[in-house]
Amino acid sequence: MSKKPALNTTFAIVIVVISILLPTIITSQYWISVLVTVAINILLVASLRSIGIVGHLSLGHIGFALIGAYCSALLVMKYGVPFWVAIVFAGLLSTLIAFAIGYPFLKVKGIYFAVLTLLTAETLRLTLYYLKSISGGSMGLVGIPRPKHIAVPLIGIIKFNSPANYYYLVLIILILSLLVLYLLEKSSLGFKWKAISDSSELAQSIGINVLWLKVLNFAIASFFAGIAGALFAHFQQALIAIPSSKFGPMMSIYLVLYMIVGGTSNFTGPILGVLALTIISEFCRPFKLYQPMIIGGIALFIVLFIPQGLVGLPNRLLFWFKRLPLRKI
Repeated sequence: MSKKPALNTTFAIVIVVISILLPTIITSQYWISVLVTVAINILLVASLRSIGIVGHLSLGHIGFALIGAYCSALLVMKYGVPFWVAIVFAGLLSTLIAFAIGYPFLKVKGIYFAVLTLLTAETLRLTLYYLKSISGGSMGLVGIPRPKHIAVPLIGIIKFNSPANYYYLVLIILILSLLVLYLLEKSSLGFKWKAISDSSELAQSIGINVLWLKVLNFAIASFFAGIAGALFAHFQQALIAIPSSKFGPMMSIYLVLYMIVGGTSNFTGPILGVLALTIISEFCRPFKLYQPMIIGGIALFIVLFIPQGLVGLPNRLLFWFKRLPLRKI
C-alpha cells in the first residue's frame, strides 16, 4: 500500500472519530446546532464539487436543496409520510428535475451554464414563494416535525428532538453520502467524467456518451443536494423562500466560496472550506455588517496566494519556506 492512500485513510478515520466525539466535548447547544449546519453544508458543497468533475460550475445548486426541503417537509406534514421515506423522495424529486433540465442546460458551457442554473434556482424559489397554499408565502412553513424516535438494538430508543442526536443522524448520512461520492469519483465512471472535463471532443471521439454522462453526474449531485435540503428543513423545523433565507442567491455564492477556499482538486476540499469559513463567520458575528466583506477578502487571498485552496496549503508553505534566504553558518 502506497503512502498517499494510507495517509488519506488515516486522515479520514481521524476526522470521523473527532466528529463522533465532538458532541461529548462541546456542551453548548448552540455550537452543536452549528455542527449540524456544518455537516449539511459539507454535503451540499461536496455534491457541488462533483459537478466540477465534468468541467461545469453550478450557481444554482441550492435550488435542488430547496426542492428537497419542501418535498420532504410537505410529505411529512400534509400526507403523514415517515421522515425516512420522505427524505428519499426529496432526493429523487431533485434528481428527476435535474434530469429534465440537464439535457438542454448541459449543452452549453462555462458562464452560460452557471447563469442558467442560477436563474433556475431563483425561478424555483420565487414560484414556491408565490404558491402560498404550498409554501405559506411570507409566513413560510412552520412546525416541520423532526424524525420520530427509533429503537436501536443494544442502545435503546433514540429521540431526535435534541441537536446532539440529530447531529449524529446527519453525520451518518453525511459519511455514507461522502463515501458514495468518493467511490464514484474513483470508479471508471469518475474516470470518464474527468476525461470529459479534459476534452469533451476527444472523449466523444473514443465512444464516450458525453451528454448522457454529464446529465448523470448532474442528477447524482442534485440527489445529494435534495437530501441536504431535507435534513435542513427537519432540523430548522421551518422554511421560508425569501432572498435572505438559506435558499437565496447569497447562499449559492457561499457554496462556491466554500468550494474555492477548501480546494477543488482534492475530495477533502469541501470539508476544509466549510469548516474554515464557518468558524470565521461565527467569530465575525459581532461584525455582521462586514461579514460578507471579510469572507470575500479571505476567498480573494486564497485565490491569489493559495490557488489550490486549503488542501494545497502544506505544499504552498513548503514552497515559500524553500524560497527563504538561509543564513550561512
